[in-house]
Amino acid sequence: MGKGRHIGRNIKSIRQLRNMKQETFARELGIAQQNVSKMEKKKELTDEQLDQVAKVLKTTKEAIRDFDENAIINNNILNDQVNNYNINPLDKISELYKQILDDKEREITRLKAELEEYKTGKKPGKDDTAGVKSLHKVPEGGQAANQ
Repeated sequence: MGKGRHIGRNIKSIRQLRNMKQETFARELGIAQQNVSKMEKKKELTDEQLDQVAKVLKTTKEAIRDFDENAIINNNILNDQVNNYNINPLDKISELYKQILDDKEREITRLKAELEEYKTGKKPGKDDTAGVKSLHKVPEGGQAANQ
């Protein structure tokens, strides 16, 4: 029947995957909660019992018999890895956009400085040489002081 698999454990696993408590499962089967506990410890069930359980769990007898918790766990791990892979590129894209914006800001600042230099004929931030020229200024009606 069960290819060496434990039907009771399979039922328990499927019930838990469906977030169904033993009490709810028992009520839907029309049995006591203690009987559900006993059922989940049995290696085999009759076809009639399996039919009832499958109906309540909204699955088939074959799905209960062939249920493999390890396959579910491995599949979830694989899906998590795929999902993580999809999340990381979004982080990288966001990081690249920030870098592009920073580069653009630096470019704008550089171009503004270049434009200012073009307008004034001097580089912004350099020492103003106007003060030096005033030392050599010729006074009205006379000669320069330092000649």
